[in-house]
Amino acid sequence: MILKHYINKDIYRATAAILLVLILIFISSRFVRYIQLAVDGTISAKAVFALLALQIPSIAGFLIPLSFFLAILLTFGRMYSDNELVVVHGLGIGQRDLAKMLMPMALVFALAAGALSTLLTPWAITKSQVLMAEQAAQAKLGVFSAGRFRENSTKDGIVYVESKSDDGTIVGVFSVSRHTSNYSGAAEQLKIQTAKTGRQWESQETAVNYLVLEQGQFKEFNSKEQSWQVTDFSSTYTRVVPEESVEVKNTTKSVSTYSLLKELGSKEWAEIHWRLAAPISIPLICLLAVPLSRTRPRQGKFGRLLPSIMIYLIYILLMMYSRKSIEAEKIPGALGFWWIHAGLTLFIYWLYRPAKKKLKVLNNSNVTNKNNKSDQSNV
Repeated sequence: MILKHYINKDIYRATAAILLVLILIFISSRFVRYIQLAVDGTISAKAVFALLALQIPSIAGFLIPLSFFLAILLTFGRMYSDNELVVVHGLGIGQRDLAKMLMPMALVFALAAGALSTLLTPWAITKSQVLMAEQAAQAKLGVFSAGRFRENSTKDGIVYVESKSDDGTIVGVFSVSRHTSNYSGAAEQLKIQTAKTGRQWESQETAVNYLVLEQGQFKEFNSKEQSWQVTDFSSTYTRVVPEESVEVKNTTKSVSTYSLLKELGSKEWAEIHWRLAAPISIPLICLLAVPLSRTRPRQGKFGRLLPSIMIYLIYILLMMYSRKSIEAEKIPGALGFWWIHAGLTLFIYWLYRPAKKKLKVLNNSNVTNKNNKSDQSNV
């Protein structure tokens, strides 16, 4: 029990540290992408952190098996280099006993990864798609891109906003648009609109968004009559019509697991097997990591790290290939990833089997030596 508590404590700490580092690495790439969208005015600055938070369940569910696998390799590698596990093996505790000690921890991580992949990840993807659609619709106002010239919603002019306050009020609005009504392409009307302040307002009765501009001026130039028409206004309302292309598309990644089980097509089968891959693989890689982490006395604690990672990458790449094959209906959906899990199970059995053979060889050699000594004594 003391040894089990000691090993589990180190592996829990190592798994948490590795998982945190890997999540930060994966999140950083998404952060750069969302920052670029915020600079371009596609999303707001507040939406960046919300979108990053919604990415954590899917990333964590994918990285928990890898973090657990690396934690076992690093912890056992250190213990082998410090001769701690050498003493443990000398007391009669073998690799199978160590794997049994880690199995309850593996089941805990498997349940956590299963909850993330089957429950939280589809919900988070749905929320992120809805948020992106809302941000794309609101980006038409140009209020999220202060200090930048942007094309207006009708694609016939530009809009410039000088600054934007924290409460959503925009200051210094300038817009120019031109309209043509003939095939020659000659401009018939040039419209210039300025306003000191502006804000977005949503009607509670009709749920329609409006852009309210206050203390401004509206100028319209007619090229045929060569005349200007100037109108001063205290406030004006402009209806914001949502784009037809802005919609939330339901994909297999955002559909709940229960809904996937109702309609078992090729894509549904592929998504179900992918969601179950993490909780199923964690006990297997736990058994795999114990023999792979064993190092020689002068090999160093990181000597088996690279080959072990290569084996894990082959395992993951086979599942990715199988997922695409299931979607393309090259592999039956019911078969899924089971052939990959079965292959890894046979490989794990092969890793544990040599230790048993060595014991048999040693026992046979001892019996032979005893027989030889008895024969010599009789002579």
